[in-house]
Parts: sequence; C-alpha cells; structure tokens
Amino acid sequence: MSLKLHHLNASRSQRIVWLLAELGVPHEIVHHSRDPETRLAPAALLEIHPMGKSPLLEDGDTVIAETGAIAEYLLARHDPDHALHPRADSANFPRYLEWVHAAEGAIFLPGLFRFYLMNAGLLDTPLAAAMEGEQAKAMKTIETHLAKHAYFAGETFTAADCLMAFQVQSAAAAGALEAMPATKAWLEKVQARPAYKAMLEVGI
Repeated sequence: MSLKLHHLNASRSQRIVWLLAELGVPHEIVHHSRDPETRLAPAALLEIHPMGKSPLLEDGDTVIAETGAIAEYLLARHDPDHALHPRADSANFPRYLEWVHAAEGAIFLPGLFRFYLMNAGLLDTPLAAAMEGEQAKAMKTIETHLAKHAYFAGETFTAADCLMAFQVQSAAAAGALEAMPATKAWLEKVQARPAYKAMLEVGI
C-alpha cells in the first residue's frame, strides 16, 4: 500500500478521506491532532512538508499538499472511467472545475478571514462586516446553484461535492441552512452516501 493520507482532526482533510472512500483506493490514514491550546497543527507535519499543513498525501516518495491538488492527483490516477470527475469535453466540466476551485477560493476565504478576526477579537470591525457580507453572497450562490442542479457539477455526484461539503457543513453547524432548502437537501443526500459514513468512522 503506497498511498498514505495525513489527516488532521477538525480540518478540511476530511474531504480527502471521503474522496478516497468514494474511489475505493487502498490507503493508510495517519491521524494527527491539533494542539489543545493553540488549535494549530502539530510540528510533526513539518517533518513531512515545509508548510506543516493537512491534508498531506504520500504516494511512495511523492508528497503532495493542498486539498485541490491532492484531489486532482487522485482522480487522474484512480478514476480512469471519470466516475467522479467529468471528462474535459463534457458540458459539466467547466462547472465542475469552478466549484472544485471555489471550495478553496472565493467561497471559502471569507469564512477563513472571519475565523481569524474572531480569534483576534476583531469581529466588530468594518473588515469583519465585509467578510460577513461575502459569506452571505457565497451561500446565496450555493443555494441558487443547488436549486437548479442536483449536485455541484450538474446532475451527477462528483469530487466537487466532496470538496464543497466543508463549507456547507460549517454553515449547517451555524444554523444557516434553515433558509436554504436546496442546500439543506443536498447535504442530507450526500450524508447518506456510504463513503460519507465511512469518512465519519475515520473521524472528522
């Protein structure tokens, strides 16, 4: 078994745990825990990659960081039939690509900024208010899209759903989905998938 995923608790690496389960690829999961006081990743991850972040994927002598890059690597090597990612000539490919990158980009960053501002005691600032507005716009974009499509890349489940789940789960935990019926229905649907349940057994 050459694939080894370094998984950090309470982190976005849960999405790669889920994707590996969907792919059915043999792999090993190495668990890492956040520092209980700082909530930062342990120094052990720095020994594997200079950024010291999770997820990290080891494939033999190859080490890959960044969730989106790991997902693309796994799909390129282990999804030859394109069951979880549309072919480049598919009508759904542009939509798929956009959401895969939105999961680490425009959809995700406002929440990350607000998290840092909250930890610094700076929520009562114009910047925090601006980020709250960006978060609301992101969630409205998600709801509008899922009101028209069964999944993020169209009518079929793909890796884009795995990657976008962290944002939606965070919103659900904050009670933000009660006014978002399409998004709530999508979350309930993907949470019923066997691979999602397998991810929960690994631990989030």
